[in-house]
Amino acid sequence: MLLLLGMVQLTHASPIVGASANTIPEGTFMVDGWFAWRDFTWSYENSSGSWSTLSGDRELTAATFMPRIYYGVSDWLTLRAGLSLEDRYRDFPDLDDSRTSTGVGDFVFDPKIRVYEGVGGHPRVAALMGVRVPTGDTDSDIPLSDGTTDVLLGIAATHQTGEVAGHVCLTHWFNGETDGGFDVPDLWIGSLTLETPIDDEWTLLWEAKGYASSESSNYRRIYACPGISWSHGRATVGLSAMVSAYRRGDTAVSPYDFDWAPYVRFYYRFF
Repeated sequence: MLLLLGMVQLTHASPIVGASANTIPEGTFMVDGWFAWRDFTWSYENSSGSWSTLSGDRELTAATFMPRIYYGVSDWLTLRAGLSLEDRYRDFPDLDDSRTSTGVGDFVFDPKIRVYEGVGGHPRVAALMGVRVPTGDTDSDIPLSDGTTDVLLGIAATHQTGEVAGHVCLTHWFNGETDGGFDVPDLWIGSLTLETPIDDEWTLLWEAKGYASSESSNYRRIYACPGISWSHGRATVGLSAMVSAYRRGDTAVSPYDFDWAPYVRFYYRFF
């Protein structure tokens, strides 16, 4: 049970909330998406209070692709909706346990409301809110959803000086209760991003992402996420590496972690 909840929760801890306070113009559309693949190499044991590498030939992986669509209701209100595609794989030869699950994950609707914009367009501040609906399969060999309905509240700020832009985002997921009566711990998710252009098309990305349970002081994750993006016309593609910088265990949230994970993102503006 801890394995399945842990796999689901790490998907929830992925970067699904826009890290900036930017909104899109009224009456316009935008599409984006991100893909992350995680090879879990570390396991936490509550009994010993320590981390250890997965033993023997054990293998545990998770992949997520999240396409999303945006619509500008007004210059200060942007709607966003996304439905993830999930893949889970587990192979524990010593337990004669091999299983895999692939399919649709949960649906997320998370609008953004710009509440402040300074003279000249910066700084900007936006309120974030959202809901995650359990559309993923909860009965597959490895569940693609924990079956809970979850609510998001948060805030983001963006400031640009010259060509350099910085973003700060802090969100809180109020997670629900599974059909089996397990109260999924709530999560704080924060990110800090700095964009430093190289030229008109290439930009270096410097990011840090942090995750913490508001109900357990033992769960902490921090990742350094250096990357690069390429923009041409209305399209942008970025590649980053999520590198584990700090981990603190708690099997109630997720007993597994990875050393690093590739993270690809793209977006296309129809304006």
